[in-house]
Amino acid sequence: MSQVDHFAKSSGLAFEREAARRIPELLADLLDEPVSRFEHAPDGGVDVVARDDRDRVWAFQVKNSGGPGAVTSASERLAAAPDAIPVLVVPYMTPAGARTAAERNINWLDLAGNASIRAENLYLSREGRPSVFKTPGRPSSPFAPKSARITRALLQDPRRWWRQKGLAEVTGLDDGSVSRTVRRLDQEQLLERDGHTLRPADPDTLLDAWTDAYRFDAHDVIVGHASGSGIELTRDLSQRLRELGIAHAATGLPAAWLLDRFATFRISTIYVDGDPRDAADRLEIRRNERGANVQLVGPNDAAVMAFRREIDGVPIVSPVQAYLDLRALPERASEAAEHLREQRLLWPE
Repeated sequence: MSQVDHFAKSSGLAFEREAARRIPELLADLLDEPVSRFEHAPDGGVDVVARDDRDRVWAFQVKNSGGPGAVTSASERLAAAPDAIPVLVVPYMTPAGARTAAERNINWLDLAGNASIRAENLYLSREGRPSVFKTPGRPSSPFAPKSARITRALLQDPRRWWRQKGLAEVTGLDDGSVSRTVRRLDQEQLLERDGHTLRPADPDTLLDAWTDAYRFDAHDVIVGHASGSGIELTRDLSQRLRELGIAHAATGLPAAWLLDRFATFRISTIYVDGDPRDAADRLEIRRNERGANVQLVGPNDAAVMAFRREIDGVPIVSPVQAYLDLRALPERASEAAEHLREQRLLWPE
């Protein structure tokens, strides 16, 4: 079995042993100098200790996930090694995990060789190396379209304590699907529990993890052109869709404008129930990409339009869904996403 295949099959304690074995070579490669001593740490705050040729002591904590939940949970334990350079080691650091690490000033290294480490008179940074972990088949994800119903419900009111039965009722998922998804969220250290109830350990961290996995282009998107632009076009399309009996909800910049009047825009992005091609034909939208000012989107799961609300006569998706979509859309969409987050519009205080 190859080293990569072996890593792919490693998990839990087995993964930690593999990571401990690889840390010296990864550190030596980053420093471009040998690691002269390497030992297992004696207690729980740190998993591995190393010493380099300049007599610097390194303290490594190993986590089997590079998601933001695992990064957040590592911060306090890494602080338990004040006389060493603390480093979190993960299989592969996700973009959301890297952002969380930067926000919390956490040094990290992944087994692909990517790293971000700052210490006195030392700065090491490497990115762009692909993950060496290849798992057979389709990996289970708590953020697959239907599984994401759980996160969507949790983020509607992050302070609420849920029982799994309640999540099954509100999401329409069977008990087994809820149990599997909750277990994966637990493994990513994204939940906190009180007896048989649960809620997000930190809603921002859970949203970051979902954002990492979310793909707007996984929906069925039809682009075209209609007369008008901006919010007036969105209102016109919404009224016509209502008259046609097509359930719909605006997202992206139209939703951001309706939520907080953020920025004028040209492109109206609207989820529609059913085939967006049929909706485009009935709206007499000219389908082409050149000069397009309309995106009609067939959601990959009907729950995308769950928790929608109506503002000024226009149905819009939930603020969290609008945020996810804004991260992938053009014009000033990325600014609008951060505005919604900074102004605390994603969920009630």
